[in-house]
Amino acid sequence: MVRSGAIALIRRFCLECQGASARSVRSCSDARCPLWAWRLAALPGEAPPAPEARHAARAALRAVRRQCMNCAGNRYEVRACQARESCPLWRCRFGVRPQTYKAVRRRFFAPKALRLF
Repeated sequence: MVRSGAIALIRRFCLECQGASARSVRSCSDARCPLWAWRLAALPGEAPPAPEARHAARAALRAVRRQCMNCAGNRYEVRACQARESCPLWRCRFGVRPQTYKAVRRRFFAPKALRLF
């Protein structure tokens, strides 16, 4: 079973971090990294660390958010991140699926009905 979404992005990020060496990703000892528990979850036969499979995607997105906060320093810098082409996690940096973020943003900036009291 090939995983998609945030879990696959985490795997790509870990591979880039370890110089494209799957062996190095497997033997990574940086347990303080927010993505450490997720580094093998995209592999067939490896279960995600979340207690239930339906919560795995949400927990993986939260781990991506923590990684982005560690990298950038604060939420304003995460929002302004320019690593669009170079970071596999960029699409999920807000801790939600890109589709969810777009829908919320559309709702937030949509024209509002004028209320006259």
